[in-house]
Amino acid sequence: MKFMMLLHSNPEAFASQTPEQMQAAMEFFDELYRETTASGELVDTAGLAHPSQVRTVRHRQGTTVATDGPFAESKEVMASYAIYDLESSERAMDLANRVAVATGGTVEVWPVMDFGGTDV
Repeated sequence: MKFMMLLHSNPEAFASQTPEQMQAAMEFFDELYRETTASGELVDTAGLAHPSQVRTVRHRQGTTVATDGPFAESKEVMASYAIYDLESSERAMDLANRVAVATGGTVEVWPVMDFGGTDV
């Protein structure tokens, strides 16, 4: 089963971290990357650019409009994504819990669909 995990975090909270907190976060993600690469579970992952670089495109009443910024009015923004190929939804929840605890952020867990429906 493939799962996409979306990490949402508050850029202000991120910017206010101490160097030690930043180092701990980097070490956590490095270890998670090594673990899930070695196990063959990691498909893809990347951090995302600052929200000021985001463009949102909408089609409304016959017109397409592009606006600056993420689509949601929120202090939290999507910070990164990861796609894993896992044995179970329980494993997905375990990884998401570890990321949420390590970052203090919010992690959405989305089953990835194939053309025939949910890839489960």
